[in-house]
Amino acid sequence: MSNFLLATALFSAALALGTRMASGVSADTVEGLNQLLGLMESLGPLVLLLVIFLNNAIKTLGAIVLGIALGLPPLVFIIVNGFVIGVLAAGLKSVAGYGVIVASMAPHGLIEVPILLLATALGFAVGRESLRWLTGRRSLVRSQLRQAIKVYLKWILIGLFVAAAIEVFVTPLFINWAGGGELIHGDLAP
Repeated sequence: MSNFLLATALFSAALALGTRMASGVSADTVEGLNQLLGLMESLGPLVLLLVIFLNNAIKTLGAIVLGIALGLPPLVFIIVNGFVIGVLAAGLKSVAGYGVIVASMAPHGLIEVPILLLATALGFAVGRESLRWLTGRRSLVRSQLRQAIKVYLKWILIGLFVAAAIEVFVTPLFINWAGGGELIHGDLAP
C-alpha cells in the first residue's frame, strides 16, 4: 500500500507543478491541441477506442516490467503523466473554464488515474525487489514481477478498456453538457 501512496503523492505533486508552470498557455499550445483533437476526431470512435486502450496498455505494462530498473521508469511514468495532465488542465482552464476541465477528465479519469497509480505501485514493488537483489539481499523479484503481471492481466487491462470506452463514448457527452462542444470539434480559441 505504501507504493500506491508514494505513486499518488508523486502524481499529485507533478499535477500541481504542471498547472503552475502552464499558467500562461500560448496560442501555439492551443493550436497544437486543436490539431490533435482534429486528428482524433477523424479516426472514428472504434479506432480511437483501440488507440487509447493500446497506448495506455503498453505504457502501464512498461511501467510495471521496466520497474526492474530499480523503479526508475515507473517514477518517470507517473511524474510525466501528472505533469502533462496538469498542463492540459491549465490549458483548458484558459480557454474553456473549470466545468469543461472536470467534464473532459473526470468521467474516464476516475478509472484511469487509479489504474495508472496501481501500475506505478506495482513497478515500484518490482524495483524494490530488484534493488534487494542488486545489494545481495534475499529478493523475490521474479515472484513480484509474476504477481504484478497477473494483476495487470486481471485488473489493469479491464480497467483501461473501460476507461477508454468511457473516454470515447461518454466523456464527449459530458463536455457538451458543460458547454465545451468546441473542444470536441477542435475549435478552441485562446
